[in-house]
Order: sequence, then C-alpha cells, then structure tokens
Amino acid sequence: MTRPARRIIGTIAAALMLMTSLSMWALASPVGAGPDDDFHLASIWCGNGAREDLCGPGDDDRSREIPDKIAESACYAFHPEQDASCQGSDYLDEGYELGESTRVNTGNQYPSGFYFVSSFLASDNVAVSTILIRLLHSAIFTAMMIATWLFLPRALRLTLVASIALTFVPLGVFLIASVNPSSWALLSTAVLFPALLGFFATTGRQRIALGVISAVAALLGLSARGDAAAYTIVAVAAAAVLAFRPTKRFALTALLPLLLVVLAAVAFLTAGQTGLALGGAAEPVPGGPSKLTLLGMNLLSLPALWAGIFGLNWGLGWLDTTLHAVVWGATMFAFSGALFAALRWQGWRKLLALAGTGAAAVVVPVYILVSMRTTVGYEVQPRYVLPLITLFLATAIAPAIHSGLRGSAEESAARAALRFSPVQIWVMAVLLGAAQSVALYDNLRRYTGPGTLSPSGDVAWWWAAGPTPLVVWLLGSAAFAGLMALLAVIGSRYMRSLDAQPAAV
Repeated sequence: MTRPARRIIGTIAAALMLMTSLSMWALASPVGAGPDDDFHLASIWCGNGAREDLCGPGDDDRSREIPDKIAESACYAFHPEQDASCQGSDYLDEGYELGESTRVNTGNQYPSGFYFVSSFLASDNVAVSTILIRLLHSAIFTAMMIATWLFLPRALRLTLVASIALTFVPLGVFLIASVNPSSWALLSTAVLFPALLGFFATTGRQRIALGVISAVAALLGLSARGDAAAYTIVAVAAAAVLAFRPTKRFALTALLPLLLVVLAAVAFLTAGQTGLALGGAAEPVPGGPSKLTLLGMNLLSLPALWAGIFGLNWGLGWLDTTLHAVVWGATMFAFSGALFAALRWQGWRKLLALAGTGAAAVVVPVYILVSMRTTVGYEVQPRYVLPLITLFLATAIAPAIHSGLRGSAEESAARAALRFSPVQIWVMAVLLGAAQSVALYDNLRRYTGPGTLSPSGDVAWWWAAGPTPLVVWLLGSAAFAGLMALLAVIGSRYMRSLDAQPAAV
C-alpha cells in the first residue's frame, strides 16, 4: 500500500473512531445531565428568538416561556443515588407544555452564537433534539480536529493530539458531546494554539488553510463563553512568542492573530460573565477572611481544582457522578509524565510562553475565587480551567519554531524536538484508553442503574430506541482505544523518524 493511501485510510479511520467515541458519550447521559443543562437547553430553545411552540416571551425581559420538560429534566441532580428514571415514563415522548422560567440566557449572560446554531435542532421532542445537538457538537469537534491535523506540519501534530488526549479524559470528552457552551470553548483553545503555530511556520495554501482554521476556532469560542475570549488572548500570545522573529514578514503574518486578539478583547469586555468576575459577586462577610487570607488559601488549594479535570474529587455532570480512582490515577500519571518530559530548556521564548500560560492557569481562577469571596471547591469548576491546562501542556510540548528553518537551524529543531520512546507512547495510550472506558461506564451506571452491563438492556432508564447501554459502553471503549492505538503507531513512527533525519517544520 502506498504512503498516500495509508494516510487517507488512517485519517478516515481516526475520524470514524473519534466520532463514534463521542457519539457514545452523547448517548451515555439523559436529558439535562450536563452542568446547568436546564439553563443551556432553555437558552437553545430560545436561541433563535420567540418561536411558536418552542419559546415564548415571559412577563418581563428576564424570563421566557420554555418547555416544562427542560425545567424538570435534572430531577436527579445532586442526588447520586437517584437514576434518571425519575423523569417519568412519558418524558421521551413528543410534546410538552410551555412554562415561564428565568433560567434562560437573557441580559447578555452568555454569548448567543452557540445557542443560535444549536437552536435549529430544537423541536417538540426534547430527547431527540438533545441527542442531535450533542452529535452536532461532536461532529464539529471531529471536523476541526481532522482538518487541523491534515494541514499542520508534521512536527506540530504531536502538540495538537497529545495536549488534547492527555487533558480531555474524562471531563473534556463528556463536555464536547454535550449541550454545554464549554464544548466550543474547549475546542477553541485546544485547536487555536497549534493551528496558529502552523500558521506562523508555513506558507502558501497551507498557511491560508491554517489561518482559516484559527479564525473559525477563535470565533467558536467567542460565540460560546465570555471566558473563552481570555483563553483566546492567552493562546494567541503564546503562539506569537514561540514563533516570534524580528522581521517584517513576521509582523505581516501577525496581523491575523492581532485581529483575533482585538475581537477577543471586545468580546471579553462586553460579556456578562466577565462583568461578574471582574466586579465580584459577593459582599465581604463580617468577620470573614480578608482578601489576603483568601489569596493564600486558594493558592495552597489550587492543585485540587486542576486535578478535578481528571476526575479527582470532582464528578461529571452536576458534579455528582463519582468516578473510580483508576480514572484520575491513570490520566494524572500520563499527563504528569508527558509534562515532566517536555519541561526542558529550549530557549527564552519557550520559557516566556510557558510562564505566561502557567500564570494564566493560576491567576484566572484565583482572581475569580478571591473576588467572589470564596475558596477552591465553590463557584469555579474544573471545566473553567481545563482550556488553560490544555494550553499549558500544548505550550510545553510545542517546539519553539519559526518559518524558514534551513540547514543547521533545521537540524537544531530536530534535536530539540520532544522525544518519547515507543514504550512511553504505548503506556500513555493504554492508560488513556482504560481511563476513558471506566469513566464511560461510571457515567452510564450513574443514570441507568445496576443493569448497565446487562445484555438484555434491563435498566432503570434508557432511550426509547438505539443500542443498549452495554453496546454503547463497548463501542465507546473500543473506538477510543482504537484511536489511541492508531495515534500510538503514528507517534512511534514519527519518533523513529526524528532519529533518522531532521524534522521539517
């Protein structure tokens, strides 16, 4: 088989396995299972304005008439002992009544783009629409990942896939295949940074394609969450630092990233979430700790928030889906090993980029916590800092590159490239595959009850049609494990090629 044929087959296989895995996550939770899903679903149904039988005006500007099934969807929230059967036997049927609610996106709380796009799949069947919306977001993520992979220089593909694979299990994959705006926020930061590095390092059509991908990734984030604007600014700054050259060519190339920064700054300053974070949400408690004391307490406890993205002490869903220790144990081990291997001296540009992204992962959550007069464990959730952790790892893995490498400079880039042995790569692939499988099972078990692995599908709750929970778990586990194995094969071959010849960036 020729090399181009192998590449085409490998790309198609990767896309199918990624989409299959995310699709199984989309089926693994009932309506309303994501954090604040009652709010986000209502905002989706009203994302295209008032529409007959979907969304109606409320008594004032802060309320809307929304489907009662949305308001009642999360009957199991904060009750881990309660499965999803509490929704009732007729919940999955068509039809509902409209009722007034203030749990909807009014008054510029969130950007409207995410809700507007998703609203085209809203219908009179809340369950079917929820699944379709989850599949849409899974497909968008898959398409962006494959497109970025295809156009990136070979030396930057590790930055893309390793940073996402090592930080998205379990929380990231759960959120990507959800109705939560965090789906687009995670995608935005994860794709934007490596795409911009490739944009700086390439020329011609490849640069144009990566520029388009960068712009789309940024716009997805800016249209989903206010804090995604801050992540965009940090990602652009880190990429620009790593690619910086004091030349006119670099200055011209930097015009697109500069435009993205301007758009992000405007979005950040006009978002309702930003005003809440900057202004603080709580008055000082009489006799409570001072801001200086809160600062120290949060700095000492911050690793607990970071660890929450791997499932340690923070559950999925409404933070009430407990995961087995093997999930966070395996993912934290793989993440820490990759990060430790990547932390080598590669020049001042790399140090500055790492310091900036690392500072953001500390300053952003701590500032919000202190301004809200609270500590780690409240208000700020791991999903808010996950994009920054992904960005930090991507910065650590990425080479300090610039366009036009030639001769000895190219050889130096190859020598400086991050190295993993085949054994290390396969250990990480196995750990991530196992962790994802256990996390998917834990999530299914949370809502279906003790019959999750029953071949007959005899469970307390499930969809009206489609594969059984056992099939969903098996397909989701096999697809993700296959994807990790494929990436391990590609990664091992790439590492061997680094020893044989200089890497072309």
